[in-house]
Amino acid sequence: MSTPRERPKRVSLADVARLAGVSPNTVSRVVRGDGEVADSTRRRISEIIDEVGYRPNYAARALAGKKTGVLHVILAAPMFHGHGQTLLSVMNEAGGADYTVSVANAYMGAGRIDHGAPPFQVDGVIILGGQQPTVELAMEMATHTPTVLLLANETNLPGVSTVSVDNAHGTEVATRHLCETGVRTLVHLAGPDSWSDADRRREGFVTACEAAGVAYDIVTSPSWNAEDGHRAVKTLGVLPDGFVAANDQLALGAMRALHERGVAIPQEVKIVGFDDNDGAECYLPPLTTIRQRFDLVGRAAINQMASLLDGEGPTDVLIEPELVIRNSSLV
Repeated sequence: MSTPRERPKRVSLADVARLAGVSPNTVSRVVRGDGEVADSTRRRISEIIDEVGYRPNYAARALAGKKTGVLHVILAAPMFHGHGQTLLSVMNEAGGADYTVSVANAYMGAGRIDHGAPPFQVDGVIILGGQQPTVELAMEMATHTPTVLLLANETNLPGVSTVSVDNAHGTEVATRHLCETGVRTLVHLAGPDSWSDADRRREGFVTACEAAGVAYDIVTSPSWNAEDGHRAVKTLGVLPDGFVAANDQLALGAMRALHERGVAIPQEVKIVGFDDNDGAECYLPPLTTIRQRFDLVGRAAINQMASLLDGEGPTDVLIEPELVIRNSSLV
């Protein structure tokens, strides 16, 4: 016979405020990412939130306002590594905040997306983007539903909150790292022209090369796939001192082409990628790359949505990626 167990008490915002010695309004501002809180206070509250496992109960707030407690996630781009990780993060953060999540695929291939509305009433829409049509979709949705656009590298969109990774800065950091190893010529294996990520990463590469005074060239790939990275390097005549690939898959293809040509990595040619895909540390040699914090993207998305549902105006969040140095760039 089973014995009923008492349900654990949920930690409230007031509990966190009492432990931190601040008002509930101050805790609420920290949870929403409001910048009008002193750094020391923010750190103390954040530490207490982590320690006690506080999760904002946005669903209760929505219920009080006669809302549905449902967020609708629209997949408006191919489910590459980053989009898959971001979707998982959004769903985890939403679940932890007591939201129910519905998901719909709007990507129709070749950069086309379905502009259809959610199939039922929802409190807000989160769009996983990356290509230009998602910007129009987000602005259209925002005319009638709180909307957050992710990974589109756009800001100041009317009515739309955004969360993106700073792609330009990431590639600039990766390129600068190679320049600091002494390379004098570089080639950027750029992603497809239809992607905003590719545009920003190309910009960061050019900025770093011109600042360092190194000679550079850009080879644009028709896809993000390893096969096109392999094809691009295989057809090059004179090889550069280093490659900056727009993602890890292009880097993987490039490395295979270098191995086939008998070129030693990194002794003769160095290479860096972007994404830090699962298994990047097992490339031969392990790949230096830029790590994107998709967990932070998902967390910011839910915080942005909560602010919109509270009646606040749209804001933009830009998340800094991290350089992960491995053997492909260092002798």
